[in-house]
Formats: sequence, structure tokens, C-alpha cells
Amino acid sequence: MRWNDFSRSLLFAAVAAAGFAPFAMLTTPWLSVSWALALYALACGPLYLSGLGSSRRRGVRSALLAAVLGGVALLVAGSPREAIVLAAVIAGLVRSGVVYHRPLARAALIEAGLLGVGLGVAQLLIASSTLSIVLAIWGFFLVQSVFFLVGGACRERSTRGGDAFERAVDQVNAILRDASV
Repeated sequence: MRWNDFSRSLLFAAVAAAGFAPFAMLTTPWLSVSWALALYALACGPLYLSGLGSSRRRGVRSALLAAVLGGVALLVAGSPREAIVLAAVIAGLVRSGVVYHRPLARAALIEAGLLGVGLGVAQLLIASSTLSIVLAIWGFFLVQSVFFLVGGACRERSTRGGDAFERAVDQVNAILRDASV
């Protein structure tokens, strides 16, 4: 399943939030709740990115990159809070830098805004109960869904001018570019 538009991204937000409760039940005998949340955030990033790509191959590559970066983040994070922030930054960087190639200034502005607001909403919603953590995860991913409304994932413009042969060549090149990524 892909969640590379606004409505399906909202569905991903609900599923990702609902998944924390069983994950916490499985991991809290060995980890604190805050480290369980950090580990969950680092796992959700690659899962989120896997469904954003225009092709399955691009989604898998993005997810693998985010998983490797998440592993490094887990090793260098001194606290669960740092790990959670790193998970969000990794997801944003891979989303705008790998999944959707956007100009640096535009991508930085969109990602800084969405990640900042998303983490702020999560901070407002989170408390000590599992339900509040679920709501915080949901709130974070709801804000991330706005990415598709602000033009973060706008498609490349196809050439409308020219003859039919030029348009066909452009379409073949686009297919080959997506297949090679």
C-alpha cells in the first residue's frame, strides 16, 4: 500500500499511532516507555518512507537509507528525546532529499516547518499514559500529512508542448528514470 497523498497519509497516521500500544506491551518489559517510544519512532520512519516513493524500488531504497541512519541515530542519541528528534529529522531529510527531489531552500523550509510543528504538537499531546503517546504519534503524522497539501510532493511538470514523439520520449525517459532509482 502507498501513502503518497494526503488522504492515504492520514490513514498511515492512524495506523502508526495504533501500532504503538502493542509495541509498548512487547518492549516495556526490557525498555522504559520513553526508550520504547524512541525505538518505535526510529522504526516508523523507514516504514513511512517506504510508502512515499513513486515506485516500490524508490520506497525501499529510501526506507533502507532511513533504517541505516536510524541505527546510527540510536547509537549516538544520549536520551530518548534526542533519538525521537533524530528520527523525525531523518524522515524529513530522506523525504525531501531522496523520495522527492526538491530545491534545497524549498525543501528545508517545508521540512523545518512540518517537523517543528509536528514535534510541537506531539509534545503538547504527550503525557505519561499510553493513550497520550498514541495521540502524540497520531498528531505528529497528521502534521506530516500536510506535506502533500503544501506542494512538498508536487510532481514534475510534463512537457505539454512539442509533438507527440517528444512527449512519448519524455514519458519513456521518466519511466526509465523511476525504474533505475
